[in-house]
Amino acid sequence: TLHRRNHPRSLHLRVIHYKKMMMMIQSLSRRAIVPTSRLMTPIHIKLSDIASATTLTTSTASRQFTTPSSDNKCIVIHTIGKDRPGIVADVTRIVTAKGGNVGESHSQLLGGHFSLMMLVEIPSAENNNTTLEGLQDQLRKEVKGMSSAECLEAVDPRKVEVCPKIGFAGHFKLSGADNPGIVHKLTSVLAVNSLTIGNMKTSREEAPFGGTELFTMEGKSVAYEPLASNFDWLKIKEELQEMGESMNCDVEFDDITKS
Repeated sequence: TLHRRNHPRSLHLRVIHYKKMMMMIQSLSRRAIVPTSRLMTPIHIKLSDIASATTLTTSTASRQFTTPSSDNKCIVIHTIGKDRPGIVADVTRIVTAKGGNVGESHSQLLGGHFSLMMLVEIPSAENNNTTLEGLQDQLRKEVKGMSSAECLEAVDPRKVEVCPKIGFAGHFKLSGADNPGIVHKLTSVLAVNSLTIGNMKTSREEAPFGGTELFTMEGKSVAYEPLASNFDWLKIKEELQEMGESMNCDVEFDDITKS
């Protein structure tokens, strides 16, 4: 073993290996990042600068939101007229010109006539002399084709509690052959059981096979508290289904009070 280590060829290889190692170390030392005075310069931050920056950010990010004002009055607008482009634009133009804002709204096109109902909020400041009668007259005069315009004073739904409270809510749907008096019969069953209509939609379309028309009626019915001691929504469901069978229609009625 000693003879191999001291062999001239072995010593020569060890020298070469040593030189390669030294060259590699020098190369790595050149690529190393040496800290300079610029990198080591301390950064000074004042507490006053942090406070001013925080104040600036807060003031820039803050946003003002409008809240219900006790000086505003709520009005329900209901208009009916011959359908044409721009009816909603004309009505809302009048509301906006008075500083008003539109809340909830519903519209429907039936038989070539357009019906619009909306809840608007208008400032009731001293310099705003808007009256229900004046608003009605303005809508009838300035909205082309308006056959009826009615304005009713309303309460702000955000400020009052719904009273009486809803004790039961049901979803009904009828579909089948169209029959005269079908809407009257279904709503009569609901009325007898102290249920009022929350919303309702009806439509007619041709049946896929045959020349008959299919009629669809869907909506929501509610009963207010206190409910009658004998109130039973399952019994009402049976009555509706019996009525549907007598008219060759399918009727669904489900409890959606908690949904």
